[in-house]
Amino acid sequence: MNPRGFFLLTIVSIDFLLVPTAPAIEFHQNLVFVERDGEALKLDLACPPTGKMRPAVMLIHGGGWQEGHRSDHHENMRKIAEQGYVTASIDYRSSDKAKWPAQIEDVQTALRWMIEHAGEYKIDRERIGVLGASAGGHLALLVGCIPAESSNTPRLRSIANLYGPTDLHALAANQPVRGLLEGLVGTPLEEHVRVLQEASPVSYIDRTDPPVFTLHGTADSYVPFAQATKLHAQLEKSKIPNRLFSMQGAGHELGDDTEEGLQQLLAFMDAHLKVSDLPLVAYEDFEENATRWHCTDREAWKLFSEDGRKWFGLTKNSAYQPKVRSPLNIALLSDVEVGNFVLDVDLRSTHEPYGHQDLCLFFGHQDTEHFYYVHIGREADAHANSVFLVNHQPRVSIAETRTQGTDWSKGWHRARIRRDVASGLIEVYFDDMQTPIMQATDTTFTHGRIGIGSFDDTGDFDAVRLWGERVSRP
Repeated sequence: MNPRGFFLLTIVSIDFLLVPTAPAIEFHQNLVFVERDGEALKLDLACPPTGKMRPAVMLIHGGGWQEGHRSDHHENMRKIAEQGYVTASIDYRSSDKAKWPAQIEDVQTALRWMIEHAGEYKIDRERIGVLGASAGGHLALLVGCIPAESSNTPRLRSIANLYGPTDLHALAANQPVRGLLEGLVGTPLEEHVRVLQEASPVSYIDRTDPPVFTLHGTADSYVPFAQATKLHAQLEKSKIPNRLFSMQGAGHELGDDTEEGLQQLLAFMDAHLKVSDLPLVAYEDFEENATRWHCTDREAWKLFSEDGRKWFGLTKNSAYQPKVRSPLNIALLSDVEVGNFVLDVDLRSTHEPYGHQDLCLFFGHQDTEHFYYVHIGREADAHANSVFLVNHQPRVSIAETRTQGTDWSKGWHRARIRRDVASGLIEVYFDDMQTPIMQATDTTFTHGRIGIGSFDDTGDFDAVRLWGERVSRP
């Protein structure tokens, strides 16, 4: 295989994975997202035909950082768009025109362009993932793992990495790849060790990084399989949801046994981006105000804004005193009631760690003495880290299964409640959207309002998404 061209293997055949539904996908081509050194960098978009807000996937081509083109992913764009995603394939400057970090700067700029034009193309700016193969996989990992605070890049929700490099310093010892790395950062490589480290995704793994799914061949001679195992060992240590699918005997390409891996990749993307087939009935990013939210104690809540992001936060203990023992800090979405639903919320605790450190989510809310709530607590006991029922008496834990506690490490986390009224099933997820941390079965309340808050701690909330079936009270 030509070393210069080995990273060009990005046109992933997924015909067997995605069953076409033959919608009239709308293509927008040659959209300029930035000009660099007199060159217009462009992206192409594929949009499903319906006008509702959709999750999005940005695709990044490979080519050893030297070759490749956004058109390499056109067929994949169409196929993924047929599954209900807005898809984008992007340009970035080749290493023979601009040295590192030009490539990641271009990818970050393309992502910001998608955020800025989200309304125009019906993109849910809080549900964007990225997919790349080989050099594109490297850039996909990096755009998700470089801290957003330092890069001004919006948070991603999912990363799909197909045999991408993760540790460029270690990869430099691989002779077929050395020339490509020299083209990327300069020669000799020994004088650019710091740059190689700064350009390596493994240098940035942090608890707040997006979930990562990797497909990698065990016999890859260009990007050794050890690159993937090192990445996922660090992801696991940092408690970041991740999956590594080993393509047995495959080289730097998809193997003969990858159908299962691609099925798992699609399920992973759907879990973190697509979420539900129920209609989206409410969403809140707190960009303007919080007037839709009815608070038990408004003085305990505040709208925050920092570095272009806005959120709703609890700042102090509430003065509210419930009639029965139940949470004190509650903000209810005032204009929507649902039966079956899926609720997604970004949240972070701002309280000092202790056993009952918590944030709560509310649902099936009838009135101040009749509702469910999920207590996401650091340690589990009779009153913490469980699903609770408040039914005209002090709260009662109803969880049938639950973890021993929830890790409120620094930064933003993501929580989800999935509710099926007919069966009574209640599932709660935290960061890993494929494995619930709590389950309960109860049919006491079949509909009601949803809400956010805490028993008596402080914390922040953002990116509220509610899919469900609206219910009107008699």
